[in-house]
Amino acid sequence: FAHPDLGSMEHDEEPTAVAKRRASENSLWQQRLPAWRPLMTPSCVSFIFVVFSIAFLILGALILDASGRTVEQSKRYDNECTDGEFCIINLDIEKDMDAPVYFYYKLVNFYQNHRSYVMDYDIRQLRGDVDDTSSCTFEDTRKRDGKTVYPCGLIANSFFNDIFNASIVRAGSVIALSGNDWDGSEISWESDRDQKFKNASDPINPEEISRIGTRGNTLPLPTDQDFQVWFRVAGLPRFNKLYRKIGDTSLKKGDTLRIGIYNNFKVSGFGGEKHVFISTTTWLGGSNYFLGSCYIIVGVMCALYATAMLLKRCIDHRPLGQMKYYAWTGLGATNPDG
Repeated sequence: FAHPDLGSMEHDEEPTAVAKRRASENSLWQQRLPAWRPLMTPSCVSFIFVVFSIAFLILGALILDASGRTVEQSKRYDNECTDGEFCIINLDIEKDMDAPVYFYYKLVNFYQNHRSYVMDYDIRQLRGDVDDTSSCTFEDTRKRDGKTVYPCGLIANSFFNDIFNASIVRAGSVIALSGNDWDGSEISWESDRDQKFKNASDPINPEEISRIGTRGNTLPLPTDQDFQVWFRVAGLPRFNKLYRKIGDTSLKKGDTLRIGIYNNFKVSGFGGEKHVFISTTTWLGGSNYFLGSCYIIVGVMCALYATAMLLKRCIDHRPLGQMKYYAWTGLGATNPDG
């Protein structure tokens, strides 16, 4: 009598054999697909380095040229203004600055890149769910006096709340900057404005929700673009944040930019500095001498390496494909020329 499982074993072996046969015939699995295997000769490698060298040098020169055409000026003001008071500073324009001119505030020695700081927010709350503070880790930034803090977290509660206005003093007349000349309508990322940040769908109940920060300041709503700019945390302790754009009026050499400042954000406690910073832009954006210098340095290194390889090729030329360089000269070796 036949064992009842023998038939099933034969049927089980057939798919396995078919699969193995198919695997052996598959060019992809057996790595037999057509491929281009270039012979990297010294001349070929030198040519590649020359091409990269030319490309990097040209790109680096263009970046340095664009950076050189960017006009920037800044002035520190925390050492001139008293905390909690209104003050006026004057910034004398040293070069012509064609519109648009971008107005930034600059902070020094403020570490937005600390992990606890970067992670301390609740994205669901920023998208309209006011009561959700589960992702905010510090209790003082989540609840205060039994009320939910909105918005919660360290980023929101450390919001930069200095307020600026500006005017241009030109030939004895004063031009107040407003409207398109003091534009804050498109200073944040478009994705932040349209997708990431949403206000609460229902009216905020002041009996349950608190918008008072840890410094006693009023916290901004998520759709406030100044808040959205602040929320894009900086990677270094010295950074600029866009505040307004002077869209139509150009600044001329000899003008004075008169800046009124409500000096609310204290920096003396951590040894920080506050500056105002104005800049024009090019196709590159702001100036970036570091990036251009890096491209120039890499281009020069590629050129030197290509030159060294070509000199070695000319001075100590060795024909390719000579079998004597592949011959085994150890134990049991035979003379390849015999």
